[in-house]
Amino acid sequence: MAVAPSITKSEELLSEASMFKEESSPKPPYNDFYMIGTFLIASFLALAIYVVTDYVWLEVPTKDTIRFLLTTFGIENYDAPGVIEDFLRGEGIFYEAVDATPGIYIPATNTKYWIVKACTGMQAGALMLALIAVSHAKWHKKVLASIVFFMALFIGNVLRITFHLVVTYILHVNFGLPAMEAFYWGHDVPTKIIGFFGTLFFAWLINQMGVPIIDTFADYVDYAFWRISWLYKKIF
Repeated sequence: MAVAPSITKSEELLSEASMFKEESSPKPPYNDFYMIGTFLIASFLALAIYVVTDYVWLEVPTKDTIRFLLTTFGIENYDAPGVIEDFLRGEGIFYEAVDATPGIYIPATNTKYWIVKACTGMQAGALMLALIAVSHAKWHKKVLASIVFFMALFIGNVLRITFHLVVTYILHVNFGLPAMEAFYWGHDVPTKIIGFFGTLFFAWLINQMGVPIIDTFADYVDYAFWRISWLYKKIF
């Protein structure tokens, strides 16, 4: 009587692994129409949210809250007199200011600080809101995340600008730096660092509310690299 050769457990596992490797596809589970479509929608929404309004309605309460905080810190300040200078207005659909754009005048530095559209934080805010709209989540979660994010953005932005002006004031009054140089070190340099970590914080906050915008952004990046790699292999 013939006896079949015994198969060890390790051989069974190797066989199963081999079959899985042959059956599985290297193609990621991305739908081209969905990925490209939602990316275009998100891009359009981000652009529309930022350019559709002059944001004076947000700049005014931002300015008023900053003025209150500056006064609390003992820094004399007033509403900036006159209208904003032409070189600060911007061009085309990306205009940064209009005649109604509010500003703050600080006598100690003899300088007017205008709260232009970019100062509202809505450059990054528009992108975040667009990602919320196209991410996989229930609509009630998206609405709640948008409201909480907008409130957090306003508070964080007010504190950021107040910090910049307080540092500018200290550098000019206490250390004698010229007003524009003090503004450069008090605003231009730290704003890049604060903006970077602030964006990460807001993305984390939205994610914690059940709207996975980090995953959505990562999918777009992963899809782009996958398509570029696929195209490269086809050409070369």
